Amino acid sequence: MSEPAASELTPPDPLPPSASRRFDRLLSFLNRHPLLLPIGSFAFGIGSFLLVQRGEHLARVMAVIALLGWPWLLAEGALGRWIARRSRGRLPVATARFLTQQAQQELLFFSLPFLFTAMQWVPGQMLFVALAALLAVASALDPVYWHRIAPNAALSMGFHAGCTFVAALVILPIAVHLPAETALPIAFGITGLTLLVSLPHLIRSTDDPRSRRRRLAYGALLALLLTIGWLLRAAIPPAGLWVRDARIATEISGNTPGPAVTSVDQTTLADGLIAFVAVRAPQGLSQAVIFEWWHDGAIVDRIPAQISGGREAGFRTYSRKLNFGAAPAGKWRVDLRTPQDQLIARRVFEVR
Repeated sequence: MSEPAASELTPPDPLPPSASRRFDRLLSFLNRHPLLLPIGSFAFGIGSFLLVQRGEHLARVMAVIALLGWPWLLAEGALGRWIARRSRGRLPVATARFLTQQAQQELLFFSLPFLFTAMQWVPGQMLFVALAALLAVASALDPVYWHRIAPNAALSMGFHAGCTFVAALVILPIAVHLPAETALPIAFGITGLTLLVSLPHLIRSTDDPRSRRRRLAYGALLALLLTIGWLLRAAIPPAGLWVRDARIATEISGNTPGPAVTSVDQTTLADGLIAFVAVRAPQGLSQAVIFEWWHDGAIVDRIPAQISGGREAGFRTYSRKLNFGAAPAGKWRVDLRTPQDQLIARRVFEVR
C-alpha cells in the first residue's frame, strides 16, 4: 500500500463542490474561528472539574461524554473510509482526520484542569503536565497538526497513543470511579493496545522495505517508552485527587489539626507529630493512600490509610508518629502517595 496522497491529508477546509453544504458551512465557521473548539474543550474540562469538586453526578456524565472519543481514535482509518463510502464521495477521507483532531482536542483539554490541580511542584510531575499541555496545544494548531503530525504515520501513531494515555488517566477515576492504583495500569494497557492496533497500518502504509523497518523500529521505540513510563510512574500526577490541606502539626482535636509547623525541637517529639491531609476526590471514589515518613533521605515508616470522595472540604485523615529514634535531629519529610507510588502531597520539616 502506498502513502496516502498529500491531498487526503490537507485540512478539509476547501471541500470539493460536491461536499455537503452543511458540513461545508460548519468547516468554514470553524476555520474562521480556529480557537473556538480548543477553548470550548478547555472550558468543558474546567466545568467538569468544578462539578467534581461539588460532588455533582453531572460531572460523571461529562466524563462519559469525553470517554466516547476513544473508539474513534482506535478506528479512525476504517471510519474515514466508511464515511467516504456512505457519503458517496460528498465527504473526503480527510474528514475522519478532521474529526480525530477535534476528538483529541476534547480529550486533552478536558484532562488538563484535572492534571494541573493534582500536580505537585516536583520535577517529574511538572514535566508530565507540561508534555500533556504540549500535546493539547499541538492538537489546536492546524499548521503543526496538519503539516507535521497528520502526514507522518509514525508521529500520528505516537500522538494517538499520548492522547489516549492522558485521557484514560483522567477519565477513568471520574467516569467509573477507579482508584489511581487501578486506573494507572489500565491507562498503560489501553495505550499499549492503541499502539498494537495501529502498528500493522503503520507498517503497511509504505512499500519501501527500509521505511517499513524504520517504522517497525519506531513502534518498538514507543513500546520501550511505554515500559520506561511504567517504571517512572511515580512522576505521573494522580489525576482526580486534589489536596485541600496538608500540614505537619504537633496536635489534633478530632479531625482538626493544630497550626502547621516547619521546625520543632527534640523535646516536642515526646508527644509525637501529626501529618494531616484533606484530599478532595470524585464522589464515589475510594482511594488507598500511604503516609511515608523520611529522615535525611531514608524512609523510616510507611503507614496506610484510606480516603473517600465527595466531601467538599476534602476527606480528612492523618498519621501520628511517636517514635523518632535515638537521633531524630535533621531533615524530615512526609509524602502521601498512592499504592502505585504517585505523589499526592509532600510536607517537610526540621528537627533541631
